[in-house]
Amino acid sequence: MAVRKEQSSDAPEISRTKQEWIESAAYLKAERFEVAGALFDVKDHELVAERDVRKRLSKYKGGE
Repeated sequence: MAVRKEQSSDAPEISRTKQEWIESAAYLKAERFEVAGALFDVKDHELVAERDVRKRLSKYKGGE
């Protein structure tokens, strides 16, 4: 019987560039324009952590 392993908190954080996040918008369950809007002030080649992208995206969509 297979046991589903929960994602551990010590798993490495995914960091990508602004363009890579825009291209992988489906991974974030968002549209490309939403990710681009949320990351408007990030430089093109700056690495951004997934946690930060999700927080910015939530704020961009009107959440806190």
